[in-house]
Amino acid sequence: MLKITETLHLLIRSWLLKEMMVILRVIYQFVLIVGVYVLGTLVVHIFKLPLPGSMVGMLLLFLALWSGMMKLEWVEQAADLHLKHMTLFFIPPIVGIMYFADVFLRQGITVLLVIMISSVCVLLGTAYTVELADKWKRRR
Repeated sequence: MLKITETLHLLIRSWLLKEMMVILRVIYQFVLIVGVYVLGTLVVHIFKLPLPGSMVGMLLLFLALWSGMMKLEWVEQAADLHLKHMTLFFIPPIVGIMYFADVFLRQGITVLLVIMISSVCVLLGTAYTVELADKWKRRR
């Protein structure tokens, strides 16, 4: 009986240790991503660029991944977790839309047209970028 409880205790302990390591790895990856964001914000502040720090940080992250200075494994789990829960980030804009319902009732067609045109532009830009990246990857 004692061996069964000891074995069970070791199994639980081993499982908890593995889970804690996964959690710590994801926290480390989030800190790394936030660090790149802060670096982008500092670059914007120091050079007085007319860009948001988050965009510069994202560009720096892309360049670091592309050049090999940073490995995808260093940020992959945190990025996947972020993408998995990205719909939560759309709740505040939806609430804002509901708050300004009168504007949408008056100018709804114009707003809808702008949304549709910008969505098509984003889709085409993404498709073109993926196509270029695929051609570049095939050449290597």
